[in-house]
Amino acid sequence: MEDVISASYNAIYSTVAILDESDRGRLWMRGRDRAALLHRLSTNAIEPLQPGQGTLTVLTTPIGRMIDLLRVYVLPEALLLETGVGHGAAILRHLRKNIFFNDQVTVADAGAELGQIGVYGPQASQVLKTIGLPTDVPRYGIVSAQWAEQQLFVARCEPMGGDGYTLYPHPTQVIALMTALTNAGAVELDKNTAEIVRVEHGYPRFKHEITLDYIPLEADLWRAVSFHKGCYVGQEIIARMESRGRIAKLLRGLRLSAAPESLPAKVMADDKEVGDLTSAVCSPRFGWIGLAYLRRVYAEPGTTVTVFDRPATVCTLPFEMHEATGMKE
Repeated sequence: MEDVISASYNAIYSTVAILDESDRGRLWMRGRDRAALLHRLSTNAIEPLQPGQGTLTVLTTPIGRMIDLLRVYVLPEALLLETGVGHGAAILRHLRKNIFFNDQVTVADAGAELGQIGVYGPQASQVLKTIGLPTDVPRYGIVSAQWAEQQLFVARCEPMGGDGYTLYPHPTQVIALMTALTNAGAVELDKNTAEIVRVEHGYPRFKHEITLDYIPLEADLWRAVSFHKGCYVGQEIIARMESRGRIAKLLRGLRLSAAPESLPAKVMADDKEVGDLTSAVCSPRFGWIGLAYLRRVYAEPGTTVTVFDRPATVCTLPFEMHEATGMKE
């Protein structure tokens, strides 16, 4: 298993790695008021976006707690939404429930029409070019392309290992497209290694860091929040926390001294609970590391806390090379 992890782990940081991400939810929003609906339900500005553009946004409750983090891509006749793993059906119901009687909006599952492949690493664009796909796409932008005489979408997402693209082919094309990418030099990334790299980058994940226990600012999702748009669900709480600087907890990295016994796990200091460990992995570079929400007073890098009575050290995110204990070859 370590050899498999080493090959795909090294690929994502040195060349390119690919991952079948079809387990994430994909939804279509169509109709005249599609952007207006998502604009009033989520944290970021959706209505100003033009076809080919996109963004991150968070669906929140009336008290600002996170329902899910969405990638939003604007197409000429629709919005394409990407949800957390296994969360598409629930988000579809949530959006439909919030359609007003005079809204011209339809929400539908896109999973039968679109599969999903993540392409990550410093040479991601070169490999995509090798198989004839466009790469001149801005962050959260999306373009339509042709491959093997079928349409697909090429989008730019958060980088992992240096760069990041998401491909949305027809589900029947996923295997053939991954084979073509592998033949062009990509290495297939297994789920365990993808989770390691996610934690190293400090990206929050649905059911781990993205839950009803936290607000977007605590998750360091400032890039997914607009403070200049009009009202949206949860806006009052989030705006108040930002303006007063009273963010209760902050998402931080932890250098762990051992594997946690279970997750989530309580983080302790001064004989009291000071936070929650929400993810933990064994990194080839950093050893056991995790993501945790910590009270502000304990969130300073270098602070020592404990998890299951074992010491852990607070780190900034993403984890940096100078913090490494030595990369395995």
